[in-house]
Amino acid sequence: MSDEKLRVSIGLDSAPPLSVRLTASQLKTLRKSLADGGWTDVEADDAEVHLNLDKVVFIRVDKEESKLGFGL
Repeated sequence: MSDEKLRVSIGLDSAPPLSVRLTASQLKTLRKSLADGGWTDVEADDAEVHLNLDKVVFIRVDKEESKLGFGL
């Protein structure tokens, strides 16, 4: 699997979304963990997040990198 990082936003109940960068395999593991609920650790680029899966309301994966300026 690719080590390319994806921009992922994790929507939480009664909290602003949490933005992290994950590999495809990390994202797959997170999605599988949602069925079980409870707590899990997510190892992001700049932090380790201890996440309550029972509070997750959505996961959004950005399809493209954002571009600044004139798209150059």
